[in-house]
Amino acid sequence: MNRVFENTSALLAAHLVTRLFSLGVTFLLMTRYFGEKEMGVYFLAISFTNLIATVIELGMHTPLIREMTLRLNEARHFVGNALIIRILLSIAAYGLMVGVGRLLGYPAATMQIIKLLGLAEILNLIALSYRCVFRAFEQMKYEAYTVIAERTVVCVVGGALIVLGGSLQEFCLVILIAGCMNLALSVAFARWKFVGLRFRFDLHIWAVLMRQALPFALGNMLHLVYFRIGAIMLEKLSPDGIVANAWYGLAHTIVNAVTILPGAFLGAMFPLMSRAFENDRSEFRAAYTYATRWMVLLGLPTAVGIAALAWEIVSILPADKYDPESVAPALQLLSWSCGLAFLTTTSITVLRAADKRVQFTLLMGMTTFVNVALNYLLIPRYSHVGAATSLIVSEGFLFLAGFVYISRRIATLTGMRYAIKAVVLSATMGCGLIVLRKLAPIWVLIPLSVMYYAAGMVFLGELKRDTFKQIL
Repeated sequence: MNRVFENTSALLAAHLVTRLFSLGVTFLLMTRYFGEKEMGVYFLAISFTNLIATVIELGMHTPLIREMTLRLNEARHFVGNALIIRILLSIAAYGLMVGVGRLLGYPAATMQIIKLLGLAEILNLIALSYRCVFRAFEQMKYEAYTVIAERTVVCVVGGALIVLGGSLQEFCLVILIAGCMNLALSVAFARWKFVGLRFRFDLHIWAVLMRQALPFALGNMLHLVYFRIGAIMLEKLSPDGIVANAWYGLAHTIVNAVTILPGAFLGAMFPLMSRAFENDRSEFRAAYTYATRWMVLLGLPTAVGIAALAWEIVSILPADKYDPESVAPALQLLSWSCGLAFLTTTSITVLRAADKRVQFTLLMGMTTFVNVALNYLLIPRYSHVGAATSLIVSEGFLFLAGFVYISRRIATLTGMRYAIKAVVLSATMGCGLIVLRKLAPIWVLIPLSVMYYAAGMVFLGELKRDTFKQIL
């Protein structure tokens, strides 16, 4: 597990720093220089381009890592062939972004932002082919370097541009330039340490990747649909129009900064889980329990803490441009979606590691149906709060359905006592935050709550080294 901790630490440190930078630029700078309408357009464009760009991904991320993990000596051939597929799909995806945007009747200014962010998204997804190499070789520190470099450019250059009076379009151009740098660094690191640029064109590799990727492709697209569709439907269905995207997007940006924890940890766990499923099912069960345990211990207090301090967090927004009574309720609701995301990410990782393609797709399809139906019913009446509610219910459904299937068909957990401890400590921590939030500033309350929860876990024996040995 030392390799898992090293890789998790590298990814977590990189993504934590970059998410905090991004949160600072979005929350502290953009909200002070851009109004609700501009921010609404920005968040709409991000959700729209993310959704369309899944065509490029085509579900290849997981099988590419999985196949290279099992056959490291053929890694350069796998990544080379995958790169050709992604470049071809990039052309189709960009055309789809522009065509669908025009079909939906977005204004010219919105379309300009969509084009810039769409190109940046395409470059980052092409670079993802090389990040798969870093993950297959379990050397995530190189991914960390590229992430830090890209986000530093966006935050430093983009932040300076905002302060100097730059437009939203110019800020999006900086994001595109950072995407170019991300791709260049990813190629350089991959070639320098792991794989050469020369590879063997192999239709058999195409067949192997496509056979695994296509079911995952549909599932991945459905996963992103239920995660992003609320922001797109808001602009069309909400009585508040595009400003509802600003309220929802600001709340979503805050909770999204926290979801790096499950992403980094389970990204590092995935190669280990893939090998364990093929070679040793008892080790796979131990890894599943280990991952679930940490996601419960981290996800529950995170959700409780954000929900308890939602109004204090939103108070940072400039009162003359944003209404706290519009953003805070969405943040309180999305905090629980954030907590559930820790658990759903575990379920999704297990299904991918076990190569349960059809089941993954069916689960994503049912979750997407639930989410779209709820958005259609709730957004016209409750606007962005309805979108947040729909996401919570969808995440809850995904977790329950995934957990039941995994328990019956793949692996069972070896214990759940840690969950009771997490519930008790999180509940007392939340009550303390509610009592103290009017007496102390948020920058004092957050460290205090973290220290209280960590000390409680130490006292209850959940952070002792012998506990790790029992699990593993």
